[in-house]
Amino acid sequence: MPAMSDSEPTPSAKPQKRGPDQSWESWIDEIIREAQARGEFDNLPGAGKPLPPRRNPFLPEDQQIAFDLIQNSGYTLPWIEDSQEIDRRIARARQQLARQHQWLASERRLPTGSPERLHELDEIWTRDCTVFANDVAAINRLIDTYNLKAPSARFHKLRLIVADEISRLGDA
Repeated sequence: MPAMSDSEPTPSAKPQKRGPDQSWESWIDEIIREAQARGEFDNLPGAGKPLPPRRNPFLPEDQQIAFDLIQNSGYTLPWIEDSQEIDRRIARARQQLARQHQWLASERRLPTGSPERLHELDEIWTRDCTVFANDVAAINRLIDTYNLKAPSARFHKLRLIVADEISRLGDA
């Protein structure tokens, strides 16, 4: 019987079939772990060396140096920073409204809810929705400014609609 070459898989290297109750992710993880155990990743070219720097093929070489400096310094383009700030503000506003909605829902479920207390809770919810609407108006102004700065329409953000945002929470 001829000796197997290094490029030919060993009989144990054949991947097992994925079981019907096994997810694709866990099956692939299992195959990778088995290959690591067999040492199939030990002698890859460039092992132990840093990855080559990412190059932008659309930049001339003299601009690539400036791009690398900016990227390695942790800076990014202003419109990208604006986008991240908008995302943070949207998440914070939604989280605050959801937290208040949850609290109000738990208060309404209490058996001691008198009509006065329920009216008070309705007033609190109205006030919270007004605060949220003001936050959304400020966020929408940021979105409008951001959309003017973004280099392409595919990066544009949609304005928030207060009623849609509140309806995500269910009936208040």
